[in-house]
Amino acid sequence: MSDNTKQCDSSSNQDCNNISKSSDAKKEEALENKKGSNSNEDSTSFKREDENVEIGEPRDSNLVCKGCGENLTKKLNCPVCLKNKINSYFCSQECFKRSWKEHSKMHKSEKENNEKEADKESKKVEKNNYTEITKELLPQNYDPTNRKYWIYDSHLRNFLSFNFSGNIRPWPISKMNYVPDHIDKPDYAITSIPTSELKYKRKSDIYVNNSDEIERIKEACILGRKTLDYAHSLVSPGVTTDEIDKKVHDFIIKNNAYPSPLNYYEFPKSCCTSVNEIVCHGIPDYRPLKNGDIINIDISVYYKGVHADLNETYFVGENISNEAKQLVETCYFSLMEAIKKCKPGMLYKNLGNIIDAYVSKKHYSVVRTYSGHGVGKLFHSNPTIPHFRKNKAVGIMKPGHVFTIEPMINEGHYADVLWPDKWTSATADGKLSAQFEHTLLVTQTGVEILTKRFPDSPSLGFDTKDDLYII
Repeated sequence: MSDNTKQCDSSSNQDCNNISKSSDAKKEEALENKKGSNSNEDSTSFKREDENVEIGEPRDSNLVCKGCGENLTKKLNCPVCLKNKINSYFCSQECFKRSWKEHSKMHKSEKENNEKEADKESKKVEKNNYTEITKELLPQNYDPTNRKYWIYDSHLRNFLSFNFSGNIRPWPISKMNYVPDHIDKPDYAITSIPTSELKYKRKSDIYVNNSDEIERIKEACILGRKTLDYAHSLVSPGVTTDEIDKKVHDFIIKNNAYPSPLNYYEFPKSCCTSVNEIVCHGIPDYRPLKNGDIINIDISVYYKGVHADLNETYFVGENISNEAKQLVETCYFSLMEAIKKCKPGMLYKNLGNIIDAYVSKKHYSVVRTYSGHGVGKLFHSNPTIPHFRKNKAVGIMKPGHVFTIEPMINEGHYADVLWPDKWTSATADGKLSAQFEHTLLVTQTGVEILTKRFPDSPSLGFDTKDDLYII
């Protein structure tokens, strides 16, 4: 078998050598051409391990050394500049070392510029993020089911991991309302601590108001009733509780009074608004009221040195469930039944028996966490008046006593849970809750409702049977 290798015989050795030489020459020529071709392309850099610089052929014949200023035939890249993608060339290692002190200043300057650019970019991103966050927390954009942005709100961040019992969620709240200097204020208006109440709590007696104090309390209660009726007129689907709070605040201030809840143990608003499963002390926010809601508005005013306290539960819109209607009516009449029995000599603890007995027949329950209380010169004082049966309240009614009865009635179980804002109380099972409250004065023969409804007060939406409760 034969192969493709060409062999030379003895007679043609000379020709063979010529062919071999010719072939070698062509190879050398091809190699030279390849080298020449490479010289026209970008130089291939390589790092000299013994000198910490990058060496390569210069791309531009006009490049000069950063050290001595001479034209470069070959270039050495400063490794720091190369890392930062800066063209900085030197003619030799020695020139690079001599120039290092001056040249290194450029690194510092460049580093500062880079940091400034990075900081500028960071602030730009931060500004964009802030704009997005602010936009998402605006009432018109706010999604109460999305907790993503709650961490950026001082009020909402308290609820990040909270398990809600019902459907109501917290919304952003506005700043605390301003009170002009000329308004007479209670002792906690600035410090948030009711020092006078804390001193009084050391006593166990029930304060008996004199005739002058009673007249001032009556004036405060009339203003309280006017304020609550005004708040009632504002209730409508789409209206926010924040809007109600602001208008209530302005109304009270225009009448030269102070909204008692404001800054009381740091409560941030001028009234309490409790919607659906919220039992009491709801903080007004940007949530719009919905058709079918029920809302309790709790009004307290400080006027001429004394407090008045009252609240009512209202229907929002027309689409009210029968369950909500029956609950609200039951709560109202349980209060009126208890008031009917008030007179000198009656035990305060018996009020709870009357309320609980009436409510139980309707298969509702009475909240046990919160009670009625004395009111007048102090926002809250003795007696403490529980609304459930078999309570341990102390005290007997005497003429001159001024106090509130304010039962909170739940559709389901009586248990409640406190929200992380340390004020809002909600039913533990998420079912509805209703409340009504009056400030009362014990007289020589019976009791007087100081916060009673006016003949022209807005309707509660049901027959209040006033002829049965002429007191």
